[in-house]
Amino acid sequence: MSTAPALAQNDATELEEIVVTGIRRSLQDSMDVKRFSSAVVDAVSAEDVGKFPDKNVAESLARIPGVTISRTFGEGQGVTIRGLGAGRNLTLVNGQAVGTSQWFILADATRNFNYELLASEMLAGVEVYKSAQADIDEGGLGGTVNLKTRRPLDMESGQGSVSIEAQYGDLAEETDPSISGLYSWKNEDETFGASIVVSRQERTVRREATEMFIPAYFTQFDRDWNAATNPDTPFNPPSGATEQGLLPWGIGSALFTQERERTGVDLNLQWKPNDNLSLGLHYLNSELKADNINSNFIGIPFRGIFAANNPSEGVVENGIVTELHVDGGDPAVWANHIAYDTIYRPGSKMDTEVIDLDLEFSGENFTIEGRLGTTTGEGTNNDFFTEFFASSQDPRANFDFYNPGGQAPRIDYSRSPWLASPTDEMSLTNVFDRQTRSEDTEDYAQLDVSFDVEFGAVNEIKLGSKFRDRSFQQTRFSDDIQNAVIGTEALGYAGNLSNGTITVSHDETTMGSVTVFNPDLAGMRAAFFNLPICDSSGELCRTGSQIRNESSYTIDEDITAFYAMAKFETDNLRGNVGVRYVETDTDSKGWDFNNNRPISESGSYDNVLPSINIVYDLSEDVVMRFAAGKSIARPAPFALSYAVNLTVETSSGTAGNPNLRPEESNQYELGLEWYIGNASMLSATYFKKDIQNFVYSLTKKAVINGQEINRLSTFENGGQAEIEGLELTAQYAFDNGLGFAASYTYSDVGDGVVQDIEDGALVNRSIPFPDASKDVLSGTVYYEQDKFSARLNYSYRSEFFKTAQESGKLFGDEQSQWDAQLNYFVNDDFTIRAEFLNITDETIDDFYSSAGGHNVKATQLYNGRRFILGANYKF
Repeated sequence: MSTAPALAQNDATELEEIVVTGIRRSLQDSMDVKRFSSAVVDAVSAEDVGKFPDKNVAESLARIPGVTISRTFGEGQGVTIRGLGAGRNLTLVNGQAVGTSQWFILADATRNFNYELLASEMLAGVEVYKSAQADIDEGGLGGTVNLKTRRPLDMESGQGSVSIEAQYGDLAEETDPSISGLYSWKNEDETFGASIVVSRQERTVRREATEMFIPAYFTQFDRDWNAATNPDTPFNPPSGATEQGLLPWGIGSALFTQERERTGVDLNLQWKPNDNLSLGLHYLNSELKADNINSNFIGIPFRGIFAANNPSEGVVENGIVTELHVDGGDPAVWANHIAYDTIYRPGSKMDTEVIDLDLEFSGENFTIEGRLGTTTGEGTNNDFFTEFFASSQDPRANFDFYNPGGQAPRIDYSRSPWLASPTDEMSLTNVFDRQTRSEDTEDYAQLDVSFDVEFGAVNEIKLGSKFRDRSFQQTRFSDDIQNAVIGTEALGYAGNLSNGTITVSHDETTMGSVTVFNPDLAGMRAAFFNLPICDSSGELCRTGSQIRNESSYTIDEDITAFYAMAKFETDNLRGNVGVRYVETDTDSKGWDFNNNRPISESGSYDNVLPSINIVYDLSEDVVMRFAAGKSIARPAPFALSYAVNLTVETSSGTAGNPNLRPEESNQYELGLEWYIGNASMLSATYFKKDIQNFVYSLTKKAVINGQEINRLSTFENGGQAEIEGLELTAQYAFDNGLGFAASYTYSDVGDGVVQDIEDGALVNRSIPFPDASKDVLSGTVYYEQDKFSARLNYSYRSEFFKTAQESGKLFGDEQSQWDAQLNYFVNDDFTIRAEFLNITDETIDDFYSSAGGHNVKATQLYNGRRFILGANYKF
């Protein structure tokens, strides 16, 4: 059985059997986990065998108080808990680590689990621990998510289910199949059992975006752009205007398409030869193949005014450039203002594997539990990047930029009618072929011993130790073009390297429909790979595939933890108190790109993490809860590295910092819960987190391998920050089949305070805390009868800070989503199911808040709606 953490079921007393099914059963089971846990826990439970409430696990978590999720590609990926983002939370499987990986080339390695990788059919339930507990692995500053799989000796022999579904995406206009199956068996003596879950899902993804490039907007406040005082880099008013204005650097008409194939298997073996001994073996493997193409046709309006001698005509209203008419023929040769990037990523994928062996032996007054296991997450990111440019001196390269009120940025290409059928207006001048391989591996061993005691109210003493060897590796290879000149033929003109057209309708974003030529992949690959390998001649060439040392690194961590915890219980009082000591030894290996040599650095730190959880029964149905403790979150692997990830075409990138320390939080909870009846309750929880050493992003200029990078984001430890808030929950099941569940979380997130040098003096300055929404709301209304059930779900989060830019801040705008589910029960075993996701066709938007006090629209992502029709048969 699972040993660490000794999760909520170990704190439960024997419950009276309550006969509920489907939605009400799921809500009741989740409510029981919360009620009988000593810690502050919320949970999601399966409605039936093989029937989790949502196809995506993160979507179910979004209905837990204080939890929000990211949906960058249309379904849940990462989880934010009480304003702390995915990288500051911990995800476990049956109480143990799960290897992480990414398929997206622009995603730096983090510790957060990508929920796109996991089929919900594999799970019996999910628990979210919001308070610290000594026997739970450290690492979750916001909370710890524990994914629980099924155990065969807990199921009926011969029990199983089969599900078949079809999913339609209205933006992709494609229908994709999925199938899953579960089977569990045990012998007549119930001493040995086996269960297996297999799943396969396909999904066609299409995402349209109006994309703003970082920095999202330039203003007169960013730098000294005034031509009179800084003639080398003048930022002028448009011709016809008398003042400078807020203007984006570039706007892209972006299209992302992907063919996903996810396959998974979860195997559990359990042997219990007698009442005292139990052994289990758990194997999980899930792989997501993620071939994708990302194209972006980019107009660069900023280059229409970044020239002292020939600024473009335009209009400035209230400090915002609302019109700019950019024409080719500008004598500033470097200021090329139309680009077309297409990135092909065949063979990109990610997978995770878990092998876990557990043992439990019970004596007369003690229990010994042991765990031994390994987990690996692997990612492969392939990136064949191509970029066409139009010359700034070409009078055929023209566009008109509009941004009325700063809220509807778009580019009209009507004055460049050749976009769909070009000849020599654009040439292929930038190509690279890149592969990034990443691996996250952890080997662990754990021993826990529990003693039944009678020390007053203390009834159990639990001692434990855990040893972890974790390694993160990233290796990058790249083959790059050299000596290409914009305005020349380079690798070829667009007219010779096109194959049909691409239309991005932008029905839900502000760009407006854009139709451009479709680059010919085979022709571009042939042109690139037929180039000679570079020598000293200075001719057009390619480097050949070479390891990119500056983007390759290894982070090794040896983690040793010991804990002691006492459980106590009296007539109305129960809980636990304990302390966890953890020592972390680190070794960071990378490349010193300034001196062109390997570099490494070792470090060590330790943490003492006390915790207390107290539950007091005010009456039979009313519970008061208090918790206090200390938690840490280790920095992301990439943040700890000596590596840099560069996007040279936008002069931007990120760099690690091996000297980062873990973030720490002293946290407190006080709650009141009223359990009204079956699947019905009210609760309120006050929480507070005092955070030290928080990690924030600092942007600066740098020269790397001779390349000047204008915006290099690196990581630093800050001072302190504070989060406090209130969670309210209400759920009620009426006798007529109707019911509801709702939660609201208010978070007051203070800015982090860091020290900086200004004019030679040490000063304090404020850094906003990212990912934290002040208001988070979720709600479910359901109806359930013998033959039919329906559920309508709603989730909302208010705006949240994302990152600081040169002179201003980038925010995620408020987000909401409506989903619905319908079930028709043909009989007790056969169900027909329909699901509707993003019913109101919402977009995911950002906005930029400038130093001058303007809020203007930034990137807008549109993923469309999804519809799922399926059937489930259980036996």
